[in-house]
Amino acid sequence: MPASTIDLAAAPGLWFIRGSARFTRVKSDQIENGDNSMRYFFFLTATALLAACQTPGYDYEARIAPNFPQAAEYRAPDVGRFRGPASDVAEGDLAAMIAEIRLDGRPWFIVSQGQPDSVYEGRVDIDAWDEEVRYERERRCVKHDGVFDCNRHALVETECTTESVAVTVTTTLIDLASNRDVFTAAQPGGSARETCIDIAEYPDDGRSEGVYRDPRQSNYNPYNAPIGMVQDAVVEAVRRFRYDIAPYNKTVRAEIMTEGLIPEEQNDTRFALAVDATKGGNFTGACAQWDELGRAYPRAPAVLHNLGACAEARGDMETAQLRYARAADLASGIPLLKDKKARPIFDALERVSGRRYDEMLLDGSLPKSGS
Repeated sequence: MPASTIDLAAAPGLWFIRGSARFTRVKSDQIENGDNSMRYFFFLTATALLAACQTPGYDYEARIAPNFPQAAEYRAPDVGRFRGPASDVAEGDLAAMIAEIRLDGRPWFIVSQGQPDSVYEGRVDIDAWDEEVRYERERRCVKHDGVFDCNRHALVETECTTESVAVTVTTTLIDLASNRDVFTAAQPGGSARETCIDIAEYPDDGRSEGVYRDPRQSNYNPYNAPIGMVQDAVVEAVRRFRYDIAPYNKTVRAEIMTEGLIPEEQNDTRFALAVDATKGGNFTGACAQWDELGRAYPRAPAVLHNLGACAEARGDMETAQLRYARAADLASGIPLLKDKKARPIFDALERVSGRRYDEMLLDGSLPKSGS
């Protein structure tokens, strides 16, 4: 029987392909040549819808501390021994990741020249090796008189086997000076591959296409899983450690409030004009308008919040935090105000508090001038 094997991890966009090798090639050509324009259309549509749903605000680049903040204190780590299957892949990929990590465009980790301050060690565990067999039927041209001239159709039954492997990679950062564990993190990874073969062919008698038998599920001893699939799963798991072990840059949006909370800001047309300027990307004009409104209504919580957003986008987190805190205090004193309307103020206060913590942590991790 003709067969085709598809690596789902390497080609996730092709998971729906079924049938013989000949049929696989036809579908691949369609995807590469004809379907790209349709994919691009859907991508643009989805992007436009996402942008339309976003709350307007001012985007800026922020430095975010790692998920394990204590990792930021160790700038010269080494990669030690990992135990378990595909441990060499875990070691190599983690070492490569450490060498490539950048913050603000510059390497974050320092080349230790034989004097590391810490070491990452860990292990690889295989959690599962599963198999699912599906039985499907499709109508296919089995004899051609020409390139576009089908002489005979038939119903072809296929048996598709999907194997999947799940692993967990665990790593511990060890302080070499004190020989103590700084933190331990675990990340999952998975890989899958599918093989389809034609098992029967019938005359096209009108029978329906699709699944014609219940799938069959099987579970095997994880440590007998194909080593190639284990390696692919380990690669995925190690990649997830990026945000655990080092800081990173992220585009953050300082969202504005589009409606006022008290009559003064609700009834002033300049509020709506500043919102429109924000939606149009006019940061300078919008923030100048919020500044003017702030002088006119110093106790207007939505205006103060939006002034805080301007300060946040400029990188003045201290001023942003003060303005958000004042806006939160004023909003708390408005009778019968629904929590949902004031929620953006408290979310912004929490976000900026986090940004100030991140900056303080990362500034303390940078080498001192002249050292």
